[in-house]
Amino acid sequence: MDRQGRKSLLLTSFGGMAASMLLLSLSFTWRVLAPYSGPLAVLGTVLYVLSFSLGAGPVPALLLPEIFASRIRAKAVALSLGMHWISNFVIGLYFLSVVTKFGISSVYLGFATVCVLAVLYISSNVVETKGRSLEEIERALSSAV
Repeated sequence: MDRQGRKSLLLTSFGGMAASMLLLSLSFTWRVLAPYSGPLAVLGTVLYVLSFSLGAGPVPALLLPEIFASRIRAKAVALSLGMHWISNFVIGLYFLSVVTKFGISSVYLGFATVCVLAVLYISSNVVETKGRSLEEIERALSSAV
C-alpha cells in the first residue's frame, strides 16, 4: 500500500470488481456465452475476489484512520467500519431475495454499477495519503473544506 498508494489501489480494485461483476452478468444473459457460462462464472468470481483483496478489502481499514482528525479518529473509524459490517450483513441477508425478485444478472449488473460509481467517487474525492504524515493529511483535508 505504501508503494502503490491507497487511491490507486482503490481505483484498480473497484475497476476490477466492476469488470468481474459485468462478466458475471453477461455470462448469464448473453446466449452466445451460454456454453461457457460455468467457466465464466468461476473466472468472474475469482477475479472479483482478487480485485477485492487488492484494495477494497484492506485499504479502507488503513485509509480511514489517516483521514479523520485525531480528536474524532477512534469514534469515526468505529462508526465507519461498523456501517461497513452492517452493510455486509444486510446485503448477505437479502441477497437471495433480491436475486429471486430481479434475477442474478440484474443483481450483478447493479453491483457493477455501484463499483463504477465508487471509481468515480474515489477519483474525485479521495485524497492520496501515501508518504504523508497524519498532521500533513489533517492540514490538507481541513484546508480543502
